[in-house]
Parts: sequence; C-alpha cells; structure tokens
Amino acid sequence: MPFRETLLNIAITGVLVLIITLVAILLKESRPVPVAAIPVGKAATTAVAESSTPAPKAEFEVFTKARLVPSKNNEGDTLRIKLDDQHDETVFTLYFVDAPEITLTHPQLVQDQARYFQISQDAVLKAGAEAASYVTNLLKDRTFTLLTRWEPVPDRSRYYALVMVDTDKGKVYLADLLMQKGHARLAGLSCDLPGGVQGAADYGRYLLDLGKAARGAKTGVWSTP
Repeated sequence: MPFRETLLNIAITGVLVLIITLVAILLKESRPVPVAAIPVGKAATTAVAESSTPAPKAEFEVFTKARLVPSKNNEGDTLRIKLDDQHDETVFTLYFVDAPEITLTHPQLVQDQARYFQISQDAVLKAGAEAASYVTNLLKDRTFTLLTRWEPVPDRSRYYALVMVDTDKGKVYLADLLMQKGHARLAGLSCDLPGGVQGAADYGRYLLDLGKAARGAKTGVWSTP
C-alpha cells in the first residue's frame, strides 16, 4: 500500500474514533440519573414529618388525677406524668419557664443558663438537681392538675403543659412556684392561660416579677455565690 494511502487511512480512523467518543459523552450526559443514585433531601423528609405532626388542640384538656412518675430524668420543668388509667406515662415540659439542667446532655443550653444566672456550669447542674428535688417533693405530697393542648416540643418526645398544684392558699401554677423559689427563669414557649383568665404577655410579666423578687432575695439558684 502506498505511504500516502496509509496516512489517509490513519487519519480517517482517528476521526472516526473521535466522533464515537464525542457521541458517547453526549449520551452519558443526557442519560437520566438512576433513582437509587438520587440522595433523599432533608426538605422532603421534613415535609413528611411536619404533615404527620398533629396540631395543638384549640382548648386545654384537663387531667385532675395526674400523678408524678419517679424518674432520674425528671427536672424542675420536665416531668414524667401518669395522667390516668387510660393514658400511658407521658413526659411534659412546662410552658413559660426553664429550670436549670441536671446533666450535660444539652451543653449549649447549660452554657446559656450559666451565662444567664452568672454561675459556673457545675453550679447550673447543682441548681438543676435542687429544682428537680423541690418539684418531686412538692408533687409527691400534693394533688395536682395537668392541663395540655398536646403541643409537641420540637425534636423531643414530649408535650407542653401547665401544672396547677393544690396548696394551702388554693391552686397555684407550678411555674409560679418555680419562679418564686428561684428554681427557674422566664423562657421557652408561652400560651394564654385557660379560660381567658390571663394572656400570655401579662402572665409572662407576672412571672418575670416573681423572678426578680427571688433574685433580690437570693433564693434558689440566685443564692449561688
């Protein structure tokens, strides 16, 4: 075969190889991604979770036979409660107030509480244990009523509630007592009190005044040097 024809054949072969390669690349880019390769986005997961989360009830459901269930996880503002014989044990968190933590499970919250009360993190945990002990002793010796709209606490298996304790002076909200004793701060989710007795803003200001009085008297967590 003459040398010129050999060069021509090599050139044609090279062009054909280049064309085939370009066609393969174009087909690959236009090919749909397999379903299994598509990552599941958080938005889709969140949308499903939000749609399946029940909305809070319009009115409070009242449980007059509620009783405290002993638990090492009980805190001043978070309690395991047996509502009645028809309900399983359920964990509830109080509206309006935030008691010191008892463990470092949520370190950022402990740090925030330490800054607020101007004490060390160890002192926060100690104050949290005292608050939990106060509530445990209070509720195990007295009857109380739990009121809830079954409003879920975000990212946790518990619900918000109000607790009314029977005292010598009548029924008193547990949030009042925690603030009076210096075992909590005003924080968290709020709500209008049942029966239109008081709005969330007015009751919040009342609790804030109780907290200021406790701080002035150096009661509870405020007694920490």
